[in-house]
Amino acid sequence: MTVFVEGALFLATALAYLTACGLFLAYLSNERFARAGVLAPRFVAIGAGLHASHIVVASLLWHVCPVAGIHFALSVASMLACVVYLAMRSRYRIDVVGAFVAPLALTFLLASRFVGSQVALGDPSVRLKSAILPIHVLVNLLGDALFTLAAAAAIAYLLQERLLKSKRVDGLFRRLPPLDSLDRAEHRFLLAGFPLLTIGILTGTLWARHVEAGSSADIARAGLGYATWLLFAGVLLLRAAAGWRGRRAAYGTIAGFGFALLVLLMYLVRSVEA
Repeated sequence: MTVFVEGALFLATALAYLTACGLFLAYLSNERFARAGVLAPRFVAIGAGLHASHIVVASLLWHVCPVAGIHFALSVASMLACVVYLAMRSRYRIDVVGAFVAPLALTFLLASRFVGSQVALGDPSVRLKSAILPIHVLVNLLGDALFTLAAAAAIAYLLQERLLKSKRVDGLFRRLPPLDSLDRAEHRFLLAGFPLLTIGILTGTLWARHVEAGSSADIARAGLGYATWLLFAGVLLLRAAAGWRGRRAAYGTIAGFGFALLVLLMYLVRSVEA
């Protein structure tokens, strides 16, 4: 019965996100579908609720804590991104950022289906690992959710700026938020996610001191993690000290998100191979 419920929730979540993607696409492509812009965030909300339920049921079914390993990493991160988007969309007037969040949520949900459990938490040899790992994974997932939204706002900023420069002031231009709103949202999300990334780096370093880890893959993951931190730190520092905003900040944010995503994907690849 639990297996059936898990499968039904997974399918319902995927359909909700897929519907949201279609509604956002219709809203952005044709002015006649104004109602789709109202319905799309609602389907993201439905998908996020179903998604959270699926994570709980799947955790109970497979006896894996969502923050005890990388098993649900993509799924949890995408669900959290949807939740933060829903909470902040009205405040920053970034409704259409959901057009980037919904496809990512759907993609991450589907990708997580093929990821196996990484560790057996009952094994005494990984007791210390399991004590540190939940904190490390949780803060990184929250940070990745915020960086996802920052990158989505940055992409929307670059798109809106391009439309403005080409003087295309109808259609899609009218659907996207003002440049100032997108730039402010990008900065706030990045600012909120950076301390979480810092904690993730520190807990990861502490974990590595107590667990044998010296393969080339481990070194590459650590290097990418530090590079992500330095990139985001540089964007925030240059914005504060040199007024670095707009296009340059957007490119830096997208590059940092790409690095963060690579780190997560490398963990997932290791989980599949384990």
